[in-house]
Amino acid sequence: MTLKEIAAEAGVSVSTVSRVINQNGKCPAGKEVRQRILEIAKRTGYIPNAHARSLKMHSIRENQTPCHSIACLFTQTAGIGSEQSRSLLIRGMEEESRLHGYSLKYSLSSIAGLSALTSTAGLPPLASTASLPPLASTASCPPLFSDMTADSNMDGIAIIGSSHTDGVPEGQYLCRLPDWPALHFIYTGFQYLESPIDQIVCDGQKAASDAVDSLVKSGHKRIAYIGGSEYSSPFLGYCAALKKHGLPCHESRIRHVPISMEGGYLGAGELLKSGLDATACFCSNDVIAIGVMRAVRESGLFIPGDISVISMDDINVGRYLDPMLTTVHFPLAEMGRMTAKILIDRIEGGHHLPMKIVLPCHVVERESCGTAPA
Repeated sequence: MTLKEIAAEAGVSVSTVSRVINQNGKCPAGKEVRQRILEIAKRTGYIPNAHARSLKMHSIRENQTPCHSIACLFTQTAGIGSEQSRSLLIRGMEEESRLHGYSLKYSLSSIAGLSALTSTAGLPPLASTASLPPLASTASCPPLFSDMTADSNMDGIAIIGSSHTDGVPEGQYLCRLPDWPALHFIYTGFQYLESPIDQIVCDGQKAASDAVDSLVKSGHKRIAYIGGSEYSSPFLGYCAALKKHGLPCHESRIRHVPISMEGGYLGAGELLKSGLDATACFCSNDVIAIGVMRAVRESGLFIPGDISVISMDDINVGRYLDPMLTTVHFPLAEMGRMTAKILIDRIEGGHHLPMKIVLPCHVVERESCGTAPA
């Protein structure tokens, strides 16, 4: 009888069985789980391999590295701004993982990789996305996936969903993951998923709605949008907020652009050349807002005197712009910490029902927004 076979019969991970049998004091497994594992081990006559255990403990003391790890999979390739956001989230995951004796072993990108992950698991074909926008595969399938699934020390995967600026329906993929019992999963992102897996969510649509609400409170009634697609949470939040306040959503004030400074710059330039009548502009992230602000200045208009600009993300560069950028702050480091904490708790048998944790966001008032001009 092996640890893997005991884990399969007990319905827990191999790492949980190892901690219980080796009497690791850090194991958070419940009393019933520990008792079930020990009964199986006793009934099957399992005897720990003392030599292998000695070698493993010696290796850990020598290298001072955890013997268990989790992987982090991003479902899109990051742009300039999202790279900064990712670093905060990853840092939070790494800090929390180390507290529990885990390492963050892999950090991979691309929605194509996620498709390959389900394929590696031998799952049925993914649900059709014909009614949704096409998946933007920005990278070839990472060869490390075979290593990930073969790595006995890799206990779980954190799926970091597409940025709130995208409309990539990763839920079409993630809804299949619970059928794969070999690993544990958690989803972290800006959209809720109808999927029975653990989720750490900061509501991107509500964040966008809050941003537009703040403009309306300052007297703005003609509000432009420059950002991601019509499927993205910022655009949905923008439309919902306008509808809530009884304001029109004119196509002439909307530009769907690539998530980049250049996208923001060109989108704002198109609106300004077409005779933009808006007194405020909501951008779906800070990177786009930087390009928008440059285009506005080059047109001879003033921020916020002629037009207010607000966005989402709160990357560091926003506070060094002139004027400083008003934006929505997302608790990315805390999202990373909670992701690792809940995933490790799941791995070690601390909970069994799907958990959904919603973290708050808030508008950071700076200098790029003012009252609507008379």
